[in-house]
Amino acid sequence: MRICFVTCNDEPLLTRDDQLLTQYLLTKNIITEAVIWDDDEVDWQQFDAIVLRSMWDYHTKTDKFIAWFNRLEILACKVLNPVSLVRWNLNKKYLEDISVSGALLPPFKFCVQNSIDSLPAIMKTNGWEKAVVKPAVSGGSFNTWITTVSPTVADEQKFADMLRAGDVIVQKYMDEITTNGELSLMFFNKKFSHAVLKRARQGDFRIQAKFGGTVEVFEPNESVINHAGALLSTIDEPLLYARVDGIVGNDGRFYLMELELIEPALFIGSSSTAACTNFYDALDNLLYSARIRLPSSN
Repeated sequence: MRICFVTCNDEPLLTRDDQLLTQYLLTKNIITEAVIWDDDEVDWQQFDAIVLRSMWDYHTKTDKFIAWFNRLEILACKVLNPVSLVRWNLNKKYLEDISVSGALLPPFKFCVQNSIDSLPAIMKTNGWEKAVVKPAVSGGSFNTWITTVSPTVADEQKFADMLRAGDVIVQKYMDEITTNGELSLMFFNKKFSHAVLKRARQGDFRIQAKFGGTVEVFEPNESVINHAGALLSTIDEPLLYARVDGIVGNDGRFYLMELELIEPALFIGSSSTAACTNFYDALDNLLYSARIRLPSSN
């Protein structure tokens, strides 16, 4: 049995959270290997399962990343999460599909690369006082910024430059992101495991630790869990993991911000061994369904 956890050059030994997972799997007699996704010397067919984890530089090498997971598909590798979902989740255009399914999302405008979309027109047409602008393929708040109802000349130029580089999404700014924080709910094999609440530092809207954001353990109510779980029930393909990021609006309803299926931090350390157990059970079930048996821990 050979299982690899795929990472990037910045995290060659895996993140601390992923190390907790691999240490737990070792207690189950499962040895995992850390492999960098864009290492051209790797023979991907040697692995019984390829677990996508911290490829956190993929958005800066998008063409190479797409070619890589297309190759995994051609090689018929067992990839978790499946390549078909990676392809769908890579571009935030997936939010249009989710919106059609009836899920609640903050209002947004998807702008196709090289389109003639105008930032002032978007703001005026939608009646937004404030909005978040970000590349449709991005991670960790990369090149993500805020504009207002009257964008500056610099904002308009930045938006135009982004459109030349790729698709862009403009999303109504939700005050709850700073007042209430953002929830991240972790699911393994579409079953709820644990959750955290992320807060931005004073004066910022980005909740990532590198921007001063904080994380705390959180127990969401049943309604929030059910709403998040319902999003995953619309996906037919198997999911080893999914992170559902959202906010609870002032109306008490859950609004999806992002559905993370490719390389999300899973906040394993926030849930003691429960998260590790839930991850292992999901991995075992999904590999068993693919007629791959994990070694016995007895």
